[in-house]
Amino acid sequence: DFFSIARAISGIESYPEDKDHILNRFRQYPYQKQIPIVGITGTGGAGKSSIVDEFVNRYLMQFASKTIGIISVDPSKKKTGGAFLGDRIRMNAINNDRVYMRSLATRRANLALSENIAGAIEVLKKSAFDLIILETSGIGQSDTEVTEFADLAVYVMTPEYGAGTQLEKIDMLDFADIVVINKFDKRGAKDALRDVRKQYRRNNQLWESEDDDLPVFGAVASKIYNSGMNTLFAAIIDKIGFSEEMRTDGESLSSLATMERSYIIPPSRYRYLAEIAETIRHDREWIEEQSRSADRFSSIQ
Repeated sequence: DFFSIARAISGIESYPEDKDHILNRFRQYPYQKQIPIVGITGTGGAGKSSIVDEFVNRYLMQFASKTIGIISVDPSKKKTGGAFLGDRIRMNAINNDRVYMRSLATRRANLALSENIAGAIEVLKKSAFDLIILETSGIGQSDTEVTEFADLAVYVMTPEYGAGTQLEKIDMLDFADIVVINKFDKRGAKDALRDVRKQYRRNNQLWESEDDDLPVFGAVASKIYNSGMNTLFAAIIDKIGFSEEMRTDGESLSSLATMERSYIIPPSRYRYLAEIAETIRHDREWIEEQSRSADRFSSIQ
């Protein structure tokens, strides 16, 4: 009952001292199964919400009856105390009877999670969702708070992390179970993947592991049927133990991974108009240069 779930979480937020009393309403429905919690964290603007949306889309497609609960935390502004709660803007797959999504404000400055996150997760557990996703607000280099709540921690970053020494400062590279380099279509992404893998191997003492065996993936969450997202989804599903229940028909993930994406504008033509403009601009400059040369030659003659 999404309405009851929403009211319970709101009650815990507004009256944290009554948390136990509110949770007692749900304790009459004991859950027997172990419910995995996937924590998604990363820097602001890295694409966490887009990755969650793509994950949910694949999750609903691959599992016919499994449910999923999502808690997304947005930062509260220190000056006004308000929070934008804008994660829903990026999520298009959550309008489904099997998906419950709740936005929470941190209600405190310089932290990635709300004080009431434990109570909200407990409500979702008591509601017997098959999977819970916890998405933090944008964090800095040293925030590892999500690991206290998540069974599987996913760190999202982009290729523009700065100099290689910046990787030494990212605490989540020590604790993340999976690292995602989103926006992998940007320049320098392959170099970033190589460097992050090298740093992850060093941080976790995985000297004998091959690059492809490390849980570091490149993905483009803004692209439909992106093969990197499919690989990431399969890795998360495997780590939480849902692999055996995935679909095996023609719409399975393996078929999507090899599917050629339909392009509105082919990649070879992305800069087609720009190339035409550059060619015309170059021709005009050449004509003007020839005109000046001819004028000078005539004057000298």
